[in-house]
Amino acid sequence: ALCEQARGFAAAALRVDERDIRLDRATGRWHPGNDSTTGLTWSDLAALHPGLSAHGKHDSDPTVPFGAHLALVEVDIDTGEVMLRRYLAVDDVGRVVNPLIAEGQRHGGIAQGIGQALYEAFVYDEAGNPLTATLIGYTIPSAADLPNFDLLPMQTPTPRNPLGVKGIGESGAIGAPPAVQNAVIDALSHLGVRHIDMPLTPSKVWTAIHDSHPARTPSHIQNGGANSHTHV
Repeated sequence: ALCEQARGFAAAALRVDERDIRLDRATGRWHPGNDSTTGLTWSDLAALHPGLSAHGKHDSDPTVPFGAHLALVEVDIDTGEVMLRRYLAVDDVGRVVNPLIAEGQRHGGIAQGIGQALYEAFVYDEAGNPLTATLIGYTIPSAADLPNFDLLPMQTPTPRNPLGVKGIGESGAIGAPPAVQNAVIDALSHLGVRHIDMPLTPSKVWTAIHDSHPARTPSHIQNGGANSHTHV
């Protein structure tokens, strides 16, 4: 719609018939016929016609990426510390155009999701002042806190766009929190733990363990076995 409108303006400015106006999409210049020495840029047209504008609507079916994430964790019963031992992920985002960028996006998203599940929390004092206003107090995972990620390939091109691509922007950040959360709850399920609010900090995990078994000592719980579990 914008091109059709601009075609008329360019024809009038160049004093030629609209049918003779061509847009060189490589240079963004409007010129008469095959004469590339004479022409107008989009900036030229916008300066001559400040009201140059068009409205349109594009409707298309959404693409649906999908995947599965699995976390293997170990929970220290005595301290409540959660240690992530292994992480596997399958993310089908259609045809991958740039594998390096796609893999980096998955790595970063998974790390962000693990941070949400285990570390990151805003803490306030009784007066409402934030106690975690800097990275000194607001914990995020570093490379030393994370295992190598096993990223399994899967590509199912979508028929809904010419490239066959789907979204990958938040795949890791969406899959990681429930995978890690469920793995920890599964590891503690034999103790009667059914839920812990994220982030699963050591103090929260330790409290949940002892609230579910107030009469048992850490050694009794430890000797009960099932110190670690996997969960999809």
